Amino acid sequence: MLTKRVISAIIGIIILIAVVFGGNVFIRIGVALLSLVGLYELFSVTGIIKKKGLALIGYLGALVIAVEDIIGRDKIIMFFYGYVILLAVYILINHRKVSLQHIAIVFFAQIYICYFFFHIVLTNALPYGNVFIWMIFLGAWTTDTFAYFTGMLLGKTHPWPYISPKKTLEGSIGGVVGCGLSFLLYGYILQAFGGYRIHYTLLFLLGLLCSIISQIGDLTASVIKRQYNVKDYGYIMPGHGGVLDRFDSIIFVAPLVYYFVKYINIII
Repeated sequence: MLTKRVISAIIGIIILIAVVFGGNVFIRIGVALLSLVGLYELFSVTGIIKKKGLALIGYLGALVIAVEDIIGRDKIIMFFYGYVILLAVYILINHRKVSLQHIAIVFFAQIYICYFFFHIVLTNALPYGNVFIWMIFLGAWTTDTFAYFTGMLLGKTHPWPYISPKKTLEGSIGGVVGCGLSFLLYGYILQAFGGYRIHYTLLFLLGLLCSIISQIGDLTASVIKRQYNVKDYGYIMPGHGGVLDRFDSIIFVAPLVYYFVKYINIII
């Protein structure tokens, strides 16, 4: 099982590096595909997938969000007006089979998966975007790594026994500290080998915030699984589960990194 996880992780990292270095078009396509698969997984878990017309409306929203910056915000607002009308017509026609809860799940999925994911594309489009985009993945995955090993060595307190019984408070703290230090190391590498001038205090703060938000994202995905009594969202990544199992933290971290680096100068 561990070997399968390692091989799957290595292949995933290679694909990630290729996509990021491939530039904006590849990143946009990658985010769109991940969003569609993520929607499929959430729709499968919640039962929306059985409402085929409603699921198709959800997929349509994902594709439009993937080109939001190209279309323009005014047209996106106009699209969402039409989107609400489309959902309203759908529930009028299918009012005996579809409830407001189903509509709410589709709307939640658009924001939680598609819109949050899209911030990876927006981050890459910023000045120094090729530097900032890696902070999204660094923030999520170093938190997971440090939390896992700290919890394994020191973990005793289990604050979320229902949501995620294996997670410990000690592991959570280790994840925050480890992520902050990882960001400092990343800043040092950028300065030493890339010639960037880094504001280390702000970079460390971003690392701490990324870790906290990352863990909120992880727990959010876990509580949804608990409520619907499923172990994993999917099986697309052997040993890791589905897109939402592997990218649950990244979905939450991407908007944080985007807004932080857009309005606060980490590179000076």
